[in-house]
Amino acid sequence: MKIGFALPHQGPVATKDNMRLIATEAERMGYDSLWTNERLLVPVNAKTPYPGNPEGVLNDEYKTHLDHLTCLTYVSAITEQIRLGVSLINIPWYNPVLLAKRLSAMDSLSDGRLTVGVGLSWSEDECDAANVSYRERGRIGEEAIECMLAVWGPDPVEYHGKYFNLEPAFIGPKPVQKPHPPVLVGGFMPKALDRAGRLADGFTGCCAPVDALLSMRQAVMEAAEERGRDSSQLLTVMRCLVERTDDPLDDATRLVTCGTWEQIAEDVRKMEDAGVDEVFFDVAFQKDAQSSDGLLRYMEQFKGMVKETAPV
Repeated sequence: MKIGFALPHQGPVATKDNMRLIATEAERMGYDSLWTNERLLVPVNAKTPYPGNPEGVLNDEYKTHLDHLTCLTYVSAITEQIRLGVSLINIPWYNPVLLAKRLSAMDSLSDGRLTVGVGLSWSEDECDAANVSYRERGRIGEEAIECMLAVWGPDPVEYHGKYFNLEPAFIGPKPVQKPHPPVLVGGFMPKALDRAGRLADGFTGCCAPVDALLSMRQAVMEAAEERGRDSSQLLTVMRCLVERTDDPLDDATRLVTCGTWEQIAEDVRKMEDAGVDEVFFDVAFQKDAQSSDGLLRYMEQFKGMVKETAPV
């Protein structure tokens, strides 16, 4: 199983120096990937609860958040081999032609190291700010994925839908990776899991108990098989939003990689045994990771943990 680490692009550690340090150290240590996520704003009075927090409130660290794709572009220039992933882009917010063009450039400039995770946005407040219909985001997002894939296809490209329309045109260059960078779909609901199985190259999950995430993965595989796709070719990448505690948490309700070091290691073993392709660790909310030294300590710990769980 491959392992990645989230870049420090949110909260008090979101600095250029810290991103440079973590990117270069991750590559030196043999990590497989670096990751970012998307956050537009933290509402004062939220319309929708945050699924990653039992209280439904966004963590304070999200109040400072450097743009995800800008950060990946920056670290692509200071690294050589490590893959660069985003989990997730809230794709309904974007014109898919412009987004596909931008991601093609990123894939080209990084020599084909980009992985693209997309989701629909759970936050009504952020959809409002992006001028996107919250209730229609599923239909908008699905068209956006289809249109983006069309742009990456052979020229001349075209796409005609309810929300997006592209007349025949030449759009290049195409991504370095063929036919395109891996596109992973994230989500919790049955429609999102079905969409991943139908349209995407894989699934990315987070913020749920490990058994629930593995059940979601299975639903994606089944959706792919129902459409005649080879589910063994689909990738699964799990975002592990870490909450380390000194005392054990209740296994019945705890989210993936939350709890003691022993519980976190058990989650990693369970995901590896189930065939998950990659996990990446995000320590954005750990109080003892709000410094460069703290980040490096966690990187060392996770690298050793995954090495210990690897089969002999």
